[in-house]
Amino acid sequence: MEKDNFDAAISSVKVLNDDRIRHFYDYNQTVGKAIANRADWAGHVAWDIYLFYKPVVKWAKTPPNPIYWMHQLVDDWATKDKYRTGDDLKNELSISMEKLL
Repeated sequence: MEKDNFDAAISSVKVLNDDRIRHFYDYNQTVGKAIANRADWAGHVAWDIYLFYKPVVKWAKTPPNPIYWMHQLVDDWATKDKYRTGDDLKNELSISMEKLL
């Protein structure tokens, strides 16, 4: 993932600017690998993924299970039923956030 760098992370923060969203940049991809393992994608890195958790959920040694999630990964190993782009992604993100209210 040659585009996985700090500058790209800063650009995404500007696009997805909402107080309810938490952005992190993980140089070693530790979290992306842990989330991939949780999604049965062992050996891969989860990125372009949207995870929704109940408020104040605690993360421990392994990530908790999200209550909703989707991704924009075109890779063969990624779960196809969770794939969203364009208006479909926008609508699903909005619906998922509303469910958390």
